[in-house]
Amino acid sequence: MKSKLKHKISYNLRWHRRVGLSVMVVLIFLSITGILLNHSPAAGLSKRILNSEWLLSWYGFETVALSGFKVGKQWINHPGDREIYMDGQPVATCAPPLLNAARTDSFLIALCKDELVILSFNGELVEKINTLSGLPEHTTNVKYLNNTLFIQSHNKILSLDPDTLKIKPSQITIKSWPLPSSLPSTILEELKQSSQIPGISLETVILDLHSGRFFGDAGVLFVDFMGLLTVFLAMTGTYVWFLKRRKKHMKRQKKLAKHLKKEAKASQ
Repeated sequence: MKSKLKHKISYNLRWHRRVGLSVMVVLIFLSITGILLNHSPAAGLSKRILNSEWLLSWYGFETVALSGFKVGKQWINHPGDREIYMDGQPVATCAPPLLNAARTDSFLIALCKDELVILSFNGELVEKINTLSGLPEHTTNVKYLNNTLFIQSHNKILSLDPDTLKIKPSQITIKSWPLPSSLPSTILEELKQSSQIPGISLETVILDLHSGRFFGDAGVLFVDFMGLLTVFLAMTGTYVWFLKRRKKHMKRQKKLAKHLKKEAKASQ
């Protein structure tokens, strides 16, 4: 009986230890995220907005262009809706994406899909040229060089006069075209405040990590499984405690029986 009880205790302790070690890291993580969520209002987690591209992509948001073209001291970008922004402020509309931008002596030029937008230095719309009004189809680049505005269409270089809107073939060879750059933090902040860049609150991310929803259905099932293992730990822990208590009780009873037997012999 004694060896059988000892075997039960040893067997349950072994599995209790194994399961405990396997869920330890997850339980610590769930405890930390739970504490953070409990103090979310005080910490202002709901007000901390995350705009990381990979995070937005993970949540299924359409990634917004966080880059633009620097034209002189100004920045032109297209967040992806319909509006062109200059230094963080909307100035005109055109179909995304923004393919290129340039600055002449008199104007700012923004090239969108099948549309070229001419702006003043103050961001006022001067003119729009699209494929219906003479812009060659599949125009992909624009550059101001040697006091002349050049565009590229079907690998052909053309010159464009912003004043007369005349387009002529050109024999010039342009090896490099302007490339987009990362927007300055000041402009990014203005775009965030105008809700042009989607974001997810830190509270939402922590809540989804805590519940497992961050990893989809598999993550939820995993957290559920961890919950079942925690219940198993509680049951095995209680059972081992019961067996050890029973063992101590049996030991006490045996010791008492010995003592009573010894007293009975002494009284004879």
